[in-house]
Amino acid sequence: MPRRNPSGRDGRRRVATGSDVLDALREETHDWRALKARFGNPPQLRKVLRGLERNGDVVRDHGGWYHLRDSGEEIEGVVERIGGELGVGGIALERGRSRVRCGDTVVARVVEGRARIVKVTAYSPEPVIGILRMRGRTPYVEALGPDYKGRVALVDPPQGSDGDTVAVRVLGEERRTLAGVMQSVVAHESAAGQAAESLLVAYQVPAEWPQDVTGESDALPKHVYGDRFHRREDLRERALVTIDGETARDFDDAVHAAAVGKGWRLTVAIADVGHYVKPGSALDREAWRRGTSVYLPDRVVPMLPESLSNHLCSLRPQEERLALACEMMVDGSGRVTGFRFFEAVIRSWQRLTYNQLAAYIDGGALEVEDEVRASLDALIGVFRGFGRSRVERGGLDFSSHEGALQLRAGRVVAITPVKRNDAHRLIEEAMIAANVCAARYLEDHHRLALYRVHERPSAEKASALQQAFALAGVAWRADDVTPQSIAAALASVGAARNRWIVEMAVLRCMTQADYRPDNEGHFGLALERYMHFTSPIRRYPDLVVHRAIKRALADKRGDIAPLEWLTACGMQTSMAERRAEEVSRGVDAWLKCDYLADRVGEHFAGVIAGVTEFGLFVELTGFFIQGLVHISALGNDYYHYRPAAQALVGDASGRSFRLGDSIEVRLAGVEPELGKLDLDLSGSTGRRGRRRNKRRRS
Repeated sequence: MPRRNPSGRDGRRRVATGSDVLDALREETHDWRALKARFGNPPQLRKVLRGLERNGDVVRDHGGWYHLRDSGEEIEGVVERIGGELGVGGIALERGRSRVRCGDTVVARVVEGRARIVKVTAYSPEPVIGILRMRGRTPYVEALGPDYKGRVALVDPPQGSDGDTVAVRVLGEERRTLAGVMQSVVAHESAAGQAAESLLVAYQVPAEWPQDVTGESDALPKHVYGDRFHRREDLRERALVTIDGETARDFDDAVHAAAVGKGWRLTVAIADVGHYVKPGSALDREAWRRGTSVYLPDRVVPMLPESLSNHLCSLRPQEERLALACEMMVDGSGRVTGFRFFEAVIRSWQRLTYNQLAAYIDGGALEVEDEVRASLDALIGVFRGFGRSRVERGGLDFSSHEGALQLRAGRVVAITPVKRNDAHRLIEEAMIAANVCAARYLEDHHRLALYRVHERPSAEKASALQQAFALAGVAWRADDVTPQSIAAALASVGAARNRWIVEMAVLRCMTQADYRPDNEGHFGLALERYMHFTSPIRRYPDLVVHRAIKRALADKRGDIAPLEWLTACGMQTSMAERRAEEVSRGVDAWLKCDYLADRVGEHFAGVIAGVTEFGLFVELTGFFIQGLVHISALGNDYYHYRPAAQALVGDASGRSFRLGDSIEVRLAGVEPELGKLDLDLSGSTGRRGRRRNKRRRS
């Protein structure tokens, strides 16, 4: 609805009345700035608003927004997480208008299906974790956690140094920001150590083992003696091998293949974690709480204690281990024509790396036993067959566009491109096949477990993807959202230098996969059913699937758990997965920014990876991190945002900045802890000459 012109006929603003303000609030809620911009005359406007508040006609909520008192039902409760959002009483909070956190007790008003916070009656006892800033008259803490991204003003002098990670207890609010007292210093070590410790604590990732978990772990056997497990199939003479990255320490899958007629027999053996981690045990409860292992540049926070994850359940070479195996018959076109699951005793013959196998696939030599070489040759054949099958069904496949951090003494010394080769794809295809068989097996036996569900993109995201493909010169219709159509469009993009930008747009348009007991298919892999079975050392849903398969193999009646428990387990493990990803991304960005912090003022080549109405996101070439060129740093012109063209276009000059354009930028400032880079155009003084990268050397 168009806004009324508050000016009189002579162009001067007239004094706002209570009726004027009420009319404006009937149109939409306003904060003080919006009302001041609309009516002017701040002293008189404040007087009118105070009168309306006294009379009960208008309420100013916790976020500083004014609205009519009679709008919405009033509720009271504790703020908690609802899926990916915060909510109260089962109702998600209104976006972008609140300074509340999980655990706060609030009064809220339900407006258009969302809870609008009116006031906070009690603050969460959980501390805010953030970076201490000793700047200006009032020291403050820049929050790092997922629930609150603002500042906390410190009401007492802090006991710490600028740049320390600290814990703050919130006491109240001051000048529309939280206020509190510092409790402790969380981290102040090397960059890698501080980044990891800070974000693990901020995101409340469990990192210490409870005493009962340690007790159960210590009581487990230290060795596996295969001859004692007579009911298991003996695969110790089958030349199974593990294939992982150079730095891997937990090996939960081993593979073997043999030519059979015109096809192959493929064996995927997975560590039998379920043999040791029993439902309801302390180990099980802690694994459920953690949900997944968290992998960071300088450490791993495992789902299971090291005695299990790196020893008893790790398929280390030349050591006997218990496994749950999937044996598949694969025809020449890559179709699985039959499969079976069974419990086994295995012995990995060799620990190979992706780079070793990739070199062998490309014709290089590999010093291994003849039985291992024969298996690898058969695995390569299976891989090529699976590749044909994936193309037929339209499964999406993305090239890698990320940088690996090389650390020395806790700091990044180099960033190298991560290269995804055919060895990665070979193992990925073998694991996908086993995961599909796990879902088929449990469906055939009418057993509940957790599916890995990936839904199709929404209509809104499909429209954005159509624009991205159009900018790459590829025609794709948003009303034809199938894996096959997207795969064909990506193939049309070809091996363009900035193909990764299109692939990034495809990934952004995708929904986030999660775990559920109900099958909704896997869109990205173009599969009707899919479960995670192959990584029970590091993912709790895989352990759930293992238990369901083992129960079916033992011909035990009933499911491993009620549907309600499986639903709650899917929500918990999906949350834990997202939490681990956010911590990993946050640490990665922190350390990349720390790597660049000494280079403020230098110029870098970059590519425009995102365009918004407020500026350009530019990825620095070779550093795999993006920074913002604010629209006000683009020069003395007025720039229009054109979403259809993904461009900012100058009003007077006609100069344009488009998605995918190469650009040279100057690093204007760095905030490592927040993973933020401030950029200006090269040759421009910019609008932000202030220094923003002060930090303490370790």
